[in-house]
Parts: sequence; structure tokens; C-alpha cells
Amino acid sequence: MPSTTSVHVPVRINMKKKRIEKLESEMTELARVPRGSQMPQKQKAHHPSQGIEGCVHSSTAHGPSTKGNSHHAAGSPEKRNRNITPADRRFHAKNEYPAKFTLQEMEIDIGAWVCLACPTSTHKCRDCKQYEGHEDSLVIAIHGECITGKTGARSAIGVFYGRGNGGNTSWPIPGKDNHSHTTQIAELTACLRALRNATSIIDKRRSMMRKGKVLMPLTTFVIKTDSEYLVRSLTEWLPKWKNNGWKTCKGVQVANADMFKLAEAGIVMLEMVVQVKFWLVPKENNTEATCLAKMAFAEN
Repeated sequence: MPSTTSVHVPVRINMKKKRIEKLESEMTELARVPRGSQMPQKQKAHHPSQGIEGCVHSSTAHGPSTKGNSHHAAGSPEKRNRNITPADRRFHAKNEYPAKFTLQEMEIDIGAWVCLACPTSTHKCRDCKQYEGHEDSLVIAIHGECITGKTGARSAIGVFYGRGNGGNTSWPIPGKDNHSHTTQIAELTACLRALRNATSIIDKRRSMMRKGKVLMPLTTFVIKTDSEYLVRSLTEWLPKWKNNGWKTCKGVQVANADMFKLAEAGIVMLEMVVQVKFWLVPKENNTEATCLAKMAFAEN
């Protein structure tokens, strides 16, 4: 999988000025306001040696899940005597966290990254109102958006790593053929971009560590999306399609099969180093990636 930098290329379509201003306002607010609450003006770094502004609550105690699982996604990679199955890649939040955690509380901001909260954390920081988190478990939020206008169908993706993160991507999918612009293709494109960039993140962190930078090795990438189509395809339906010659149970060729093959190859490569999990959330819990995708349509 190639390791390249995200390119931000705006798509030019006509939109009302008020709509553009609204989207820009939303993205500015998302970049400014920390998750859950407004950060106090006098910010204090809990780990000054990391050089990160704001509250940093990183837990390295990766114990078993509090709900009885032998392992939770924020722990070290599982050592198995068998291949990882697609079903293993589904992140079931209700099995990982106690009932007191809301979906929003399962994610925390550490620096410019979103990480998983620690299921065993019992108290929130009095400043940022977040639980402790697992710095080795990064959450990548993705969204694929497709619209149809007078000039035809257009689609774009949003990939969100954290507030102020330079890797956040708002990118229009090129092409004038309407068949290239569907919601499903956009969602798969966002997934492929996240998988490719995850490889780049691992390589970059290794390079920084070789140069003496103190960083916690990554163990998990959790790809968060509101697309049931994407999550169920990659964690449930994929084995059946492969066993059936990439045909559905009705004997029809699987749509976007080539993209799913690329996604699986990317996942398998990453799993040589880390776990890869897919987390299905409601749309209201994926607003950052959604706004990034919409921004690609808004810029002139």
C-alpha cells in the first residue's frame, strides 16, 4: 500500500453563499471546541514532556474489558494461532464499555488525535471532562457523501483524525461519469484513504522513534463510520462473497468488488502490525468527518 500525503483538491460547483458560510462556520467551531466541553483558558499539560497543549490523559494499563471480554480494542495486539476473521474486526462498543459511557465519552482528545477512552477509567478530568484514554488506539472517522445536481452526480470524502490535525482530509472524488459517484463508492473511497494513511502514520511514527522521539507504539486503528453498508460488508459479508466467487447469494456480481479487494488487502497489511476495527455509529456521532466531506462541495 503506497504511503502518500493527502491532497486537498476543491471541487467547483455552484452553492448559495449562505450555505458555504454555514459550513465554514461549522468547521471552524469543530476545530476550536474540544470534545465535550470548552477547554479552560489556562490550559495545563498533564504530560509536559510530550509538548502537547491542553489536557492529556493517557492510560497505559490495558486490562481486560470491564464487561467480561478477554480483550478490548485498546489493548496490545492479539496473538492468535489462527487467522483474524472479518468478524473479529467489528468494534462492538457495548461489549467494551460499561453502561455509564456514552458514545461520545468513548472517544477522547489527546493532542491532535482522537483516541479510545479506557473502559476501566472511573473519573473524568475536572478541566476537560474526559476519561483517561489509550494513546495507542487511534480513532479515524470517515464519511462518504454523494449529491446530484444540475451538472450531474458529485461525491466527496471526509477523513477526521482530530482537532487541529494536519491530516484531516476534505477531498472531492474526481470524474464526470455518474457511475463513479455513488454513496457506496464514496464510503469505500474514504475507507481506502484511511487505511492508506494509517500505514503512513505507522511509518512516520517509527521514523520519529528511531530519531529519539518518545512515542507509545500503536496497537489499534478504529475506523469509525455511519455507513452500515461499509461495516457489514467488511465484517460480515466479505467471507461469503469470496467463497461464492465474488457473487451475492442471488448469484449477482458484487458491486464495487475491486474496491473491497483493495480494502481487504490494506487491512491485512495493517494487521501485521496493529489491530483494525470498524465501528458503526449513528450519523450524529460522526459530524466531524461529515462536515469535512461537505466542505469539498462548498469551496469554489
